[in-house]
Amino acid sequence: MVSEFEPYVEGLLVHFGVQDQALLDIVSGKAEPTGLLPMQMPINMKTVEEQYEDVPHDMAPYMDTDEHVYNFGFGLNWSGCIKDKRSSKYMR
Repeated sequence: MVSEFEPYVEGLLVHFGVQDQALLDIVSGKAEPTGLLPMQMPINMKTVEEQYEDVPHDMAPYMDTDEHVYNFGFGLNWSGCIKDKRSSKYMR
């Protein structure tokens, strides 16, 4: 649960099978993050336990202290929230 550690970290880097070199390029500042979440990040364990496995978008997503909502299609880059064709297509 992101809520358990978010207050204690300055950043969060998550990848879903990306190559190590791509990850190092982002961490070093050589490349800018461009990915969007392929799933919802739940607000708490109760939400996880109550969700239906076969129903998309059926849980309350986590909101961080900067009020970013970690919903399907959400992403951050160096400028802030990613707002492009992809995010407008997938964000609800």
